[in-house]
Amino acid sequence: MRVWFKFKIICISSTKCFQIVISFMLPCVGILGIVGNGLSAFTYSRKEMVSSLNVYLCALACSDIIIILTAFFLFFMESMRKRSEDVTYYFAVLSPVMFPLGLTAQSLSVFITVASAFDCLVLVTAKPKLRNRFCSVNASLLVIKYFDRFSFQVLFIIVCVAFVYNSPHMFEIYVIDCWSMPYNTLSKDVCPTALRTNPAYLTFYYAYLYTIVMAAGPVLLLIVINSAIVVSMKRNKREDQNDSDILTLVLVVCLFISCNVLPLTVNFLELLFKIVNAYLIDLSNLMVVVNSSCNFLIYYAFGSNFRRTLRYYLTHILARKRREEFRQLSIRLLPPPTEMLI
Repeated sequence: MRVWFKFKIICISSTKCFQIVISFMLPCVGILGIVGNGLSAFTYSRKEMVSSLNVYLCALACSDIIIILTAFFLFFMESMRKRSEDVTYYFAVLSPVMFPLGLTAQSLSVFITVASAFDCLVLVTAKPKLRNRFCSVNASLLVIKYFDRFSFQVLFIIVCVAFVYNSPHMFEIYVIDCWSMPYNTLSKDVCPTALRTNPAYLTFYYAYLYTIVMAAGPVLLLIVINSAIVVSMKRNKREDQNDSDILTLVLVVCLFISCNVLPLTVNFLELLFKIVNAYLIDLSNLMVVVNSSCNFLIYYAFGSNFRRTLRYYLTHILARKRREEFRQLSIRLLPPPTEMLI
């Protein structure tokens, strides 16, 4: 549910607001987000953290890393094109790949958030038999030693749906050879295809389908699910080891909804009133990156299991590194062997 790359790939704003938001704020937030999501994916992939809910959160962290990287390329690199001919060339060459990849990662993030919220709802409200069936760990796969079979099946379906839904984006732009006036040399640039400028396609895919699948639909669904989770937790007033994970997911969903209010507003302004505001689009793109970057803060602040596991592994890694450095130092300080004279 984000207004990613809607008009930016065709016409980029060069205003001061754009320079501040895209050239400074987005890279700073994005770098911190990559570090945080890397730590999140590492922690949630540990054996001690395995649960169906944490499987989704691990996948969400991975998709958010891709979102941040592609946003950095498509927005920050775009702002640097006027400063380097090489950046201009590689931006044009890689855009047909990075553009659909970023939108696919965006869809993955939205769908995974909805799936994790539904999993949390089942964990909180369902009977034990149903809860054990859909929220238990019973198989092994990939980097997580004990992977949840049902969660993996859901993630596989989500990946397939995201790729199919975003496949039209692969046919929206193409690369052309051109003459660069600023650098006085042959270069390449990106242009929209006939599909990207087709009014019927824009109305159906970008306006209506996008609003239903990626905008209003997920937000309304998450509001309903989140409300049901909160009501159920207050009604049951139970305390167990899963409560911190449930609270974490509720806050992640709240962050998702908050960060997507502005993109949703931009969509409705365009859909209902044909209003396109470059400043709001810049800010909504920044909110996409903020949403993808701040989940780690919620995990660490409110997830007791996450915080304990992360501290354990970081302490273990740092201690092992110190031991290796001390061992190497000891070897260097050993006196050279001497021969005994008889």
